[in-house]
Amino acid sequence: MLVLTFTLPSVFADCSLDNDWQEKPCLDMPPYDKSELVQIWDQYYLMKGQKWMEMKKVEMDFAVENQILEKWLSFGIPTSQNFQNHNVYFYYFLNDQAPMVDGYYAEQLLQNEDRNTNLERYSGDQPTDNLSTVIVTYYHINNGGLLVLSIIFGVGIIGFFIIKSRKCR
Repeated sequence: MLVLTFTLPSVFADCSLDNDWQEKPCLDMPPYDKSELVQIWDQYYLMKGQKWMEMKKVEMDFAVENQILEKWLSFGIPTSQNFQNHNVYFYYFLNDQAPMVDGYYAEQLLQNEDRNTNLERYSGDQPTDNLSTVIVTYYHINNGGLLVLSIIFGVGIIGFFIIKSRKCR
């Protein structure tokens, strides 16, 4: 009996590892006050930065317009446990800038009185034969990354010319 007391609470917790947001709080006991969730996801926004979040919002809006939002939401999850699209969606959902996706857990996290009944409902991904509609996921490279890439590129070019000049002699 004593063993069950210590093991059962952790069995019911459903908090997946999120490689996009390591410090993400475990929200396994819904519903929550919307104001509490907004505060939590404001921290995510600050961590990622305005430029990155706006870039991801453009991706999300493109997915909505092209009826591939559900594919966009699931991008990267099975292989890398990267929930960045979920996190971005939920931030904008909480701020009434993303549609409600039927069957998605976002609405279940909110208390009934906090749910926005006027929010547009996403009708779901439509089957498409158009293979040119792709999910674009941008990657942000900071200035340090650009510097490293520039150095590598510069060393490569200098090395190329040194080898070429030696062959010409």
